[in-house]
Amino acid sequence: MHLVTRRKKIYLVIAATFVILQIFHLRSLLSAHPASKVHNLKYFTWETPDFAYFNNQFILHLASAVHNPLPSRRLLSPGITCPAIRGVQEATVIPITDVFDERGLHSLGYETDLQRWTDPAAKAAATEQVAYYTNIVEGPSQIIEAKAVTESYWQWSAIRFVLEAFVLPWTPNRWRSAAHRFQLSRPLQQCVNSVLPDLVPNALAMHLRMWPSDLSFGQNDACYRGQVPVLRNIFSKCDWTGSYLYDNVLRVQKSDTQPVIIATDDRQHPSIVDLIRRLGPRAHFMEMTAVCTAAIQDAHPPEETQWRIATYWPIVEAAVMVQTESFIGSFWSTFSQMIAIRRHRIHRTFFVQNRVQEFVWRNRWIIILAFVGTVGLSLVRVSRRFR
Repeated sequence: MHLVTRRKKIYLVIAATFVILQIFHLRSLLSAHPASKVHNLKYFTWETPDFAYFNNQFILHLASAVHNPLPSRRLLSPGITCPAIRGVQEATVIPITDVFDERGLHSLGYETDLQRWTDPAAKAAATEQVAYYTNIVEGPSQIIEAKAVTESYWQWSAIRFVLEAFVLPWTPNRWRSAAHRFQLSRPLQQCVNSVLPDLVPNALAMHLRMWPSDLSFGQNDACYRGQVPVLRNIFSKCDWTGSYLYDNVLRVQKSDTQPVIIATDDRQHPSIVDLIRRLGPRAHFMEMTAVCTAAIQDAHPPEETQWRIATYWPIVEAAVMVQTESFIGSFWSTFSQMIAIRRHRIHRTFFVQNRVQEFVWRNRWIIILAFVGTVGLSLVRVSRRFR
């Protein structure tokens, strides 16, 4: 009898050891830095999907820096596509260095000498295009480019970003470290420094994406509950009221006089109007400043000023919220997620949730381990009864 019991204990120890080793193996696969020599004359790049606004493009740049599919190559940015929205008459592609500082890009493995590929014909002749992420393999071509038509590289980047940066344990630090090195170019940083400078260091920032959601995973209705069954019960996605949003402020705020800076896609939404009423004089919105306009005018030709201001403003808003004392975002928005991953104040970064949802999310791995342990003990007790 004792021999049987001892064997069962040995089997349980072996099984637990195997699970722990698999967890650490997964961690090493997700977090390891590939050790290889970079060849400065070969590059990996990608096409920008038609639907991708700035934050989607930012995810592609960040994911490529964290997990370069061809680590022996430098990264060649396709540039930032400025879509024909917010007063922009036609889509325009600008160099990545117009938005981000060259030194940070270079440290992340990006080519910053963009004059090398100014001839489209020469670039096309040197490029091998691949359709799917699994087709990205080393070859003789100077440039290997992931095509956008299948959205394979985008899906790989976005899913891995969400999982590693926000869901899985141990993996977010590498994403945060890379995100911190995407420093804004000098004109854009001047814009950021000019927005509510007296309020920002002590403010609570809120980004409220009312509808539709960026990360809808194929859903057309932000309130559709038929997909993503776990996350939909952890992160609120719809049916927000002014009182519910105000409760989130009360949950996070340092004091009842802390200023609240709000960014939203719908200022006239009834829930936003009600929230502003409840906050009273504490509520603030960001507006374009004369300093920001002058910085953009000084950096670019006069005919580009208006569309660049329209394009840059959401980038500036996000960067301001990165610097606030605390932040509450909409989990299903790439705008909020890119703010969250760039913030240094990790423990003052939240998403719209009720208190129970927040408790479950912040303690999810303790809860999971406790559940697994309880199930394991129950199985041992049941097996003893039938000996």
